[in-house]
Amino acid sequence: MHSSHSPRSSQPGTLPGQLVAVSLWLVLAIEGAEVLLRGAPAGLPPLSIAIGALTLFVAAVVATFSLRYMRADPHQGRYYARLGLLAASVLAFVTSQNLIVLGIAWLASGVLLAALIGHRSGWAEAQASARRTRRAFLIGDGALVAGLALLGWQAGSADIATVLAATPAMPATVAVPAALLLLVAAAARCALPPFSGWLLSSMTAPTPVSALMHAGLVNAGGFLLIRFAPLFEAAPAARLAALIVGLVAAIHGVGIMMVRPDVKRALAGSTVSQMGFMIMSCGLGAYAAALWHIVAHGLFKAWLFLGSGSAVGMKPRPEGRETAGFAIPAAALVTLVLGGLLVLLGKGDATLVPLLLGIATAVATLAGSIGSAAPARARVALAGGVIALVALHAAGLALIHRAVGPDAPALVPGWALVGLLAAFLGAWLWQQQRLNARRALPPQLYVHLINAGAFRPAAN
Repeated sequence: MHSSHSPRSSQPGTLPGQLVAVSLWLVLAIEGAEVLLRGAPAGLPPLSIAIGALTLFVAAVVATFSLRYMRADPHQGRYYARLGLLAASVLAFVTSQNLIVLGIAWLASGVLLAALIGHRSGWAEAQASARRTRRAFLIGDGALVAGLALLGWQAGSADIATVLAATPAMPATVAVPAALLLLVAAAARCALPPFSGWLLSSMTAPTPVSALMHAGLVNAGGFLLIRFAPLFEAAPAARLAALIVGLVAAIHGVGIMMVRPDVKRALAGSTVSQMGFMIMSCGLGAYAAALWHIVAHGLFKAWLFLGSGSAVGMKPRPEGRETAGFAIPAAALVTLVLGGLLVLLGKGDATLVPLLLGIATAVATLAGSIGSAAPARARVALAGGVIALVALHAAGLALIHRAVGPDAPALVPGWALVGLLAAFLGAWLWQQQRLNARRALPPQLYVHLINAGAFRPAAN
């Protein structure tokens, strides 16, 4: 009688996978040691170092996780080759100082990502998802190439530093179209509406690919906007467009997350929302907050996706609804009053909205944990964890602020920032009240959200 497990499937990864995983860890260690000992390479901005380190770390973790996850896959060699090339292409456009290299590496990363989404060649839905991804990237990548070509032509150089130095003097007829084209490219890669379908339907990808995609590759849009921040500062109309697009995406993603019963697609909705919030922060000019958002969200979302299989069959833990119902309105009110006071004191800058919303969430969590029905030891531990997390975020944001420099000049007046803050807090309160009252969404809205990213049935 033969064993049901072949020798191949019982091995914790084949040689190609081990080579890719070890190579990624080695590159991360060598580059990290070099930056610590010698400092950043000349001409390489802190943004590139931060995103490059995040990409290498997540890719190395994903490759290591894949050694067991993909051990029975008959196409492991192809999978690991694409994974390694994808990490290399992202590093290439993140660290590039040349428009042509950035464009080529960006295009290559899109092709490789679509191929990994369609890794299961015999699965029709996986191939359909890969085709949808390619179509979305075709639009976004075409916009990127056009925008970069327009900038290079106007500046008379393919050197990124030269182009950025020339942007303040560029005529609006060049700066605004170029910035809008880069915004389209960022929206497509970040899966913002109307491009969110490719990410929501990409659940056919192996779970390690989903982790890499949500934790690293969708952040490319944020990197692009921060890298070309001088261009957007010279084109306020494009910044306003980024603010509006990001706001719509943030709300849309939360709606999807609310209705999806499956773990991975609910996480995809969360990613759409988070990317929208990050693009909105870029539009406001809060570059440090946007970069810290990229790093924190990338690490957190990688952990969630790699552990998503463990969430199947888990029951939600009962919470004290009364306490939560009190904590969230109290946190929202305090946050709104604090925001108004900061604006009146002349302290209302671009970081106001993302920073205060983060504080509101932490305060509500802390208040809910202290007043919950859980044992005292558990409440103290949770409260300590929330305080430590707030301190970590404050330290990380301060460090990144020093690295990337000041925020952009205000895009909107202080009262508009308070209004934007009030809109987010109001939506948060409405959602909590709806959950407490167990009220369903309007049927048409529910159907739209539950079908987001689904494939339309083929016509007969």
